[in-house]
Amino acid sequence: MKSRIQIIDDNVALTTLLAKALAKFGYEPVVENNPLLAVNTVRHYMPDLILLDVMMPERDGGRVLTDLRNDLSLRYIPVVLLTAIAREAQTLANTGGIQSLVLAKPVQLQELLSVIDGQLRASMSFNQLQDSASTAFLSPSPKSAIAAHNELPDFDQEVPWAGDAFAPAREMTPPSTMFGGFPSRDPGPAGPQSGFSFPGRPDENPLPG
Repeated sequence: MKSRIQIIDDNVALTTLLAKALAKFGYEPVVENNPLLAVNTVRHYMPDLILLDVMMPERDGGRVLTDLRNDLSLRYIPVVLLTAIAREAQTLANTGGIQSLVLAKPVQLQELLSVIDGQLRASMSFNQLQDSASTAFLSPSPKSAIAAHNELPDFDQEVPWAGDAFAPAREMTPPSTMFGGFPSRDPGPAGPQSGFSFPGRPDENPLPG
């Protein structure tokens, strides 16, 4: 499966040449020349990596990068800043607490391809670590699952409905041990039944003869 590379730059001639070069080397390029639409385009295509220009009209690359890092679904997509002001752009490199690489324009194609390959490999390793951590958290080992099952109380024993507003109150007998079964049922003294009580069990509330 080809890696998708999103190019965000207002220079149409540059993005056209860059897209052709990336396609030639086996990538799937996606071009966005309008910085105002950049984030929406990223959401639509969900690229594997973004090449982002810094100096753009109406919305510069710094603001676009901030929007990407503030979006939980986009924040971990690797971004490479391509700019003629590489030194000044270093202040943007850690936007959102995630490090981005900065390459100065004009950039050599071989250098750019090397950076793209390295960033994609690092991103793949990061995603694999995340998947492994999620799997380990959501799927406990058989031993731990058995141990958790053994710690469950015995739900076969009867439990008094002490908090039932409609049933007559019953005195609860304390359990014999700290983590033993639930207390046994004490029906308490017989008394008149409320007209709003739930039907009792046959042995507690026999039908009139």
